[in-house]
Amino acid sequence: DPGRWWGTRARTRADAPVRPADAPVALSASALDALLGCPARWFLEREAGGASMSSQAQGFGNLVHAIADQVARAEITAPDGGPVRSADDLMPHVDAVWSRIPFRTPWSGEREREEVRAALQRFLDWHHRVAAERTLLATEQRLRATVELPDGQQVVLHGFADRIEIDAEGRVVVVDLKTSKYPPTQAEVAEHPQLGLYQLAVEHGAVADLHPDSRVAAAELVQLRKDVRGKVKVQALPPQEPDDDGTRVIERQLAEAVGRIRSEEFPARPSSACEHCAFVRMCPATGAGTVLS
Repeated sequence: DPGRWWGTRARTRADAPVRPADAPVALSASALDALLGCPARWFLEREAGGASMSSQAQGFGNLVHAIADQVARAEITAPDGGPVRSADDLMPHVDAVWSRIPFRTPWSGEREREEVRAALQRFLDWHHRVAAERTLLATEQRLRATVELPDGQQVVLHGFADRIEIDAEGRVVVVDLKTSKYPPTQAEVAEHPQLGLYQLAVEHGAVADLHPDSRVAAAELVQLRKDVRGKVKVQALPPQEPDDDGTRVIERQLAEAVGRIRSEEFPARPSSACEHCAFVRMCPATGAGTVLS
């Protein structure tokens, strides 16, 4: 009976809203990025339980982040007991878990192992170089702050920053270590949701228990897979300034994300990310398949 085909039925709404109407919406940096990128994918992955298993890229990133954190905490040292300066001293830690990362082919695993070595060496070089300019305050630091948007809505910002550092003037620098093969453009960095959210959270006291000064010097992406003139690629976002209407980019982004959640409107937005999306066959924006087949 065609009347029972779910693909032809009118839209329905759940009895309970996606988020309680009487409580502020809570957003992490990754959730904000996902909602702005493709609301449909965010809903299917995070709300409908459609998240896929850990991928090769995620395994790579998790491993590099874990080792970088241990180096920063001095939990891993060089054979002589001093600071680690060579990635060769870190490779035994890589090899101890390397077999747990799924690779499509043996040769791709060998290639990625060399990429891990290169990424770790870039991290070490950057880590020691920046130590002369800034003080490392915390790693894997939890951030949480409640912010009121220009339209009066409240949103709870939360997440974890890879590193919190203090510059010579006592201002906060939030660092996010990245292992993506495809860094954003500088134009995209200027409106980067994660960096903007980190800055806003710090301004509203997210690290007040660690550092009394809430001024932000910058938020940075350290692209561990990329070199620029022999040094790791660092993409910095200085503090955002209000536009002519008095609002900042991050405030508009948060308002859009909160609006999506409140209205429960989650449209599909085609982009280059569709190539790696697990829902492309059921996506109304791509036409790659049909929900009735």
